[in-house]
Amino acid sequence: MTDQGESRPPGSTGKTWTAGRGVRRALIGGGIAVVATVAMIAITLPLSASGDDHSGSDGVNAAASGAPGGAATPTTAASENAAPTGEEQTGRGPLTKAEVDRAKSIALARGALRSAESVDGDRGPEYVDTDLADSAEPSGDDARRVEVLFYDYGHDQLVKKTVNLTTGKVEQTDTATGMQPPPSAEETAEAADLLIADPLGQGLRTDFKAATKGTELTGASQLTLRGIAFNTAEQSAPADLAKCGQHRCVRMFTQVKNGPWIDTTDLVVDLSDRTVARIQ
Repeated sequence: MTDQGESRPPGSTGKTWTAGRGVRRALIGGGIAVVATVAMIAITLPLSASGDDHSGSDGVNAAASGAPGGAATPTTAASENAAPTGEEQTGRGPLTKAEVDRAKSIALARGALRSAESVDGDRGPEYVDTDLADSAEPSGDDARRVEVLFYDYGHDQLVKKTVNLTTGKVEQTDTATGMQPPPSAEETAEAADLLIADPLGQGLRTDFKAATKGTELTGASQLTLRGIAFNTAEQSAPADLAKCGQHRCVRMFTQVKNGPWIDTTDLVVDLSDRTVARIQ
């Protein structure tokens, strides 16, 4: 779909979406993260928020000592490039924070996507990522173009705005369903809050309390989180997770801040219908 009144580079249709370099990077990187992090979790996490693990002598699962190789490093789920400060770049130079902010502002100018819905139900889409547009895309000029990704929870679709930073205009808007890049930090935090409040979050709450010597877990801000998208087109799942992929679904790796990891990898949060389910 292409917004009315927006210009397009020659040869583009606005009707179909082939993942650009930035989206491919995010999707491939997310797949690598799943394999690597699941392997790490399997080795280092005696805690199990599913409640199915063996319990210690006090009836609570034993706590892990932390991430492999020393102190745990805080991570977030955001796939956005690290944006250096400084003046606007040219060509294929890395995006600066100012460029990212400007691209987001251009993408949402004049009430664009006002009918979309964010992860917490507010008006407007949920911001996901910004990256340089694929250099292979025909343009016929040297303009600096970026792709800004949003997720519209009202219609369960990914929205890509191609922004020309040179002209300050949106050149093309594309939408896709079933394409799930890694969740943003905000989406992952929302998923954690839903899990904490859900009955299936009891194991996480219990393990957190044990690891912190009595502190109650009440919100995502008490955890270090890494989120990955869950798509049943790529992974097997029970019937109650069959919509994942068409819906925005998230698995999480959770860590007590400055403390042990807690295994929540068998739990999936469907952000679209705000429910929690177990893979196994």
